[in-house]
Amino acid sequence: MINLVQCSAIGLLVIVSLLQAQTPEISYIRYFPTEKDFIANVPMQATQRRGYDHLAVYYDERNLPVKAEHYTANGVLSKKEAMEYDDENKLIRKGDVNEKGDYIELIVFGEQEPWSQEYQKWRFPENQPMTFTDQRSTFTIPRGELVTKIVFETVDGVKYGQIELDYDYLNYLAEERWRDLPSGRVIRRFKYKVDIMADMTQIWEFGMQGELISNVAINKAPADELYKTPPPRTGNVLDEAEILEREIREKRVLIPHDGMIPRTVLDEMILVSGERLLVDYIAMNINGIQFRLEGEKELLTIPNKRVRSLTSRMGDVIYPKAIGTQIP
Repeated sequence: MINLVQCSAIGLLVIVSLLQAQTPEISYIRYFPTEKDFIANVPMQATQRRGYDHLAVYYDERNLPVKAEHYTANGVLSKKEAMEYDDENKLIRKGDVNEKGDYIELIVFGEQEPWSQEYQKWRFPENQPMTFTDQRSTFTIPRGELVTKIVFETVDGVKYGQIELDYDYLNYLAEERWRDLPSGRVIRRFKYKVDIMADMTQIWEFGMQGELISNVAINKAPADELYKTPPPRTGNVLDEAEILEREIREKRVLIPHDGMIPRTVLDEMILVSGERLLVDYIAMNINGIQFRLEGEKELLTIPNKRVRSLTSRMGDVIYPKAIGTQIP
């Protein structure tokens, strides 16, 4: 369990460090009619872009595209992307960013991504024939603040795993679910409970069959040690992750705890007919909403038009999407 908690702490630190896109020096701009033209490197004249949908792509001194802005025919910015490279000019990260420059969806390329490594070590045996070379991890980050989902995918497009992260109203991590893909089955789950009054975080780990595997309570650092590093800081998640990691490194407190196991709450789906279902929501695609009924193993899909609303177990609205967002 110690290794598990350490992984979660380090993983959260890694996630927080990913949120802000880099701002490299821009050397020049090129314009493209479509994304296909951009990939094929067939630019257009700057004067030709007016009145047409187009991309404005920004290049650095290495002649690498580092930012792309998508504009509509009337000049409205509809999407911004950022790209980052290693010292060998290999693309390592790309994704959509908001107006602040924070990633709202991020793809990390390569088999060295920490969350995918931990998932693979736990999920697959060493002799697993699947190769993870040049795999990718896609982070979903609504509002550019908290990662809510990570999807793992091989280089040939096979999605093999998914991690979902739920937060409470104070933005503390409340639940973490690991799913096998494409089955959508929950294979590992953690419940977190932060007791502010007791300065303690409780963690429960559950296995493939929902059985309790282990649980611990971790004392948080004293108040005078919360800000050993200078500002600026990045909010509750970073603070908690740093504290948790420091606790483990210093071996201050790792106590087996026999606290009450929190009850699992499922997602709520309300159909157009008015029927209310408790479901385990998995994903949304062009065919509709994928889910499992409570206590069932079969993976089901229901068309969006038959669903009035879908609310997560943490109270967040999953469907319908807010105006201005896209359904994958």
